Amino acid sequence: MLHINNLDSLKIQVIEEIIRCNALIFSDVKLKSGRVSPYFFNIAKMFNPSSLNILGEAYAKTIRDLVDLKEFNGIFGPSYKGIPLAVTTSLKIKKLYGEDKPIIYDRKELKSYGVKGDELIVGPLEKGSRIIIIDDVLTTGSTKLKVKDMLENLGFEVIGVIVLLDRNELEDEIAASDIIKRQGLKYKAIIDAVELFQVLWLRRASLEIDDIIFSKIKEYYDVYGAKKLLLGV
Repeated sequence: MLHINNLDSLKIQVIEEIIRCNALIFSDVKLKSGRVSPYFFNIAKMFNPSSLNILGEAYAKTIRDLVDLKEFNGIFGPSYKGIPLAVTTSLKIKKLYGEDKPIIYDRKELKSYGVKGDELIVGPLEKGSRIIIIDDVLTTGSTKLKVKDMLENLGFEVIGVIVLLDRNELEDEIAASDIIKRQGLKYKAIIDAVELFQVLWLRRASLEIDDIIFSKIKEYYDVYGAKKLLLGV
């Protein structure tokens, strides 16, 4: 059983912001994967200055722990939610480590007018640049691999993926995080869903979260979980 004291201060800060912003929604939600999840993480609830300041630091420090900052040239934030995450991460890397890491992002629809070269990807990085993808959540890994293929087809080199929340789910009996790593990518999540729910379980009375919610979440992880969700042990 995980205890809050086992988590580093950065994880705790992020979890506190998730709670403060009500970014975790307990409701049956159909995910992009087609699964019906008893919860949904909406990072857009954290798109305020205070939370973005914390998120930027969390992403920046997680990237620094994963790779040497000299190993990559910039950051890709997938539209739409990844864009503010990329911006705050770039600013924090500059502030904390003095390194310039420009950002790029994609358009949802191909642009048919304006300057040549920014029809799909917007930003100052040239083809051949080594890129870190940052995003909000990892579920099955398929979306991240599609982004990787898209960037590489455009001439960029993707070296790693960072997410805020790893949902700790399986895809074809393989942890989604391992699917990412098997593609030769470095990968790290700021927090795991299992960690998050164990903290919430310990604080369920003060947060007024019904035990039934945790029962549904545990049932979900018994089927799709890459890690065991242990509650009340």
